[in-house]
Amino acid sequence: MALLRRRASAPAMVADEPVERAPRAPEALLATLRSGATRAERREAALDLTAMPETAGALAAALDEEDDPSVRDAIVTALIAIGTGTAAAGLAGLLRSKDAALRNAAIEALQQMGEAAGEHVERLLASPDPDLRIFAVNVIEVLRHASAGVWLRQVLEEDPEVNVGLAAVEVLTQLGGPEDVPVLRAFAGRFPNEPFVDFAVDLACRRAIAAGAA
Repeated sequence: MALLRRRASAPAMVADEPVERAPRAPEALLATLRSGATRAERREAALDLTAMPETAGALAAALDEEDDPSVRDAIVTALIAIGTGTAAAGLAGLLRSKDAALRNAAIEALQQMGEAAGEHVERLLASPDPDLRIFAVNVIEVLRHASAGVWLRQVLEEDPEVNVGLAAVEVLTQLGGPEDVPVLRAFAGRFPNEPFVDFAVDLACRRAIAAGAA
């Protein structure tokens, strides 16, 4: 009787262990972000820089140079996460850009930066450029800052441009209370020949009074 050979059993499959990447130096990550690397590589570099707050200024500069929306989003995410005054300063500087999408990205990021954005909002409100003052009001609309009401009332009392004041009226239409009614009425008195001012102020006052009664 012939002996049957036993087949050798197949070697057991061993799952590959995850390979940990060595952390990359900030200089290397910034070089990747600025280079002609692929979009995915630039996104990854931006997100890795989240843990490196010293790169905030360079990140803001890279945001100004980046054209791809997904990479821009990654850079903005990193700057928000860093959340320092330097990060906020870099974003505030981008409000002077001619690129509307970049300006909007900077506004949305500053809105989420709380106290770090505060000093830059004050500087923007003091700018001679009315567009920058309007952008500052846009930031205040969502910014959770203890001075938000003070800033908006200051705009209504002092800003010489009606459109800047109307931007503040629009924000107070959503956020205002009874304490804002006198300054809203006074703002309307400063621009008696602007028909839309009366309409906007009346709406803001009615909502502010209703908010106090709620």
